[in-house]
Amino acid sequence: MLTEKAVTTYNFQTAIVVPCYNTGKYKLTECIQSILAQTYRQFILILVDDGSTDDSGHVCDYFAQRDSRIKVIHQPNKGSVEARKAGIFSDEAQTARYICFCDSDDTMPKDALEKLVSVAEAEHADCVCGNTRRMFRGITLPSRFSSPCFSISTPKVYSNAEILSKLYISCFGISNYPVSLWAKLYRTELVTRTSDFSPIVKFMGEDLSVTLRLLPETQKLIIIPDIVYNYRIGGGTSKFMPDMLDDFLSLYRFKQEMAQRYPMPQNVEYLMAVELKNIVLSWLEMYILSGNHDEQALRKEIARVCRSPEVQEAVQQSNFTEREPEGIRKAIQESNVDYIDEFLTKRISARKCRRIIKKILKW
Repeated sequence: MLTEKAVTTYNFQTAIVVPCYNTGKYKLTECIQSILAQTYRQFILILVDDGSTDDSGHVCDYFAQRDSRIKVIHQPNKGSVEARKAGIFSDEAQTARYICFCDSDDTMPKDALEKLVSVAEAEHADCVCGNTRRMFRGITLPSRFSSPCFSISTPKVYSNAEILSKLYISCFGISNYPVSLWAKLYRTELVTRTSDFSPIVKFMGEDLSVTLRLLPETQKLIIIPDIVYNYRIGGGTSKFMPDMLDDFLSLYRFKQEMAQRYPMPQNVEYLMAVELKNIVLSWLEMYILSGNHDEQALRKEIARVCRSPEVQEAVQQSNFTEREPEGIRKAIQESNVDYIDEFLTKRISARKCRRIIKKILKW
């Protein structure tokens, strides 16, 4: 159980860590302003400029010169995981009682910190998780899905045993709990101990790679129904990411390790297999749709994917739908490149047809 020594002295109540990489002047400015406008004032804002090539670094410095609560760290580009770690292990964050995270293209409601800290202090919690709203150009969008853990009207407390039996499965394919690091307040000792590892992924799943370690170490988690984070859609990149599948394969191996270390009542192996099978098919579609590869490169990539031990394991354990017939399982197992190529082409064409029909029906 996390405990505090009586001699511990905190220079800051809360450290807010914001990794920044080519966010753009206006979005980053709005992010910083939303944090500086918090009704709760006892915080230090740590902006980590991760080798930005736009004016993001200058924006960070501009605000730091005007507000003593801001600390800026400039470093060569290392990715969001290492940027976040630079903030966590800074002297300022290590002398804060709590740490929370905000992506540089999102914002926080002005009472977010006040709500999170007040609950953490009153309940001596290791982590407090609040709800999120999706926004586009200042307009709140209806939520297509809300994690079941937010179907509450008052705060709900989870013990470590309940976290492992009810919430940890969210890291393995069932979304009972948001696995993102934002919209939460963590006790500094907890997030420090569970972040002091080499990155598992390069880009995709960076929050999940930390949450996989963090949740099992959390002794007391409190979920509140209040909105504490504004997730602004359109901030991420839609370009082809060559490391995507390899990141997911790394996560798959790490999940296997953590599932063995922290047994859960759910059928974790099956859920992981279904998830990876879906990712593999989506990855190959993206590979085709990117337009960056010729037929020879595609066939080579299909063969590479089929040779993966993790992929072979996943297709043996998971079921296939009518759109993904049993034949595709056999094709992957036997590295039948011709069949898989044809299957993907038909699936992509069918989706294009459905999109055209939907547009016609709207006219």
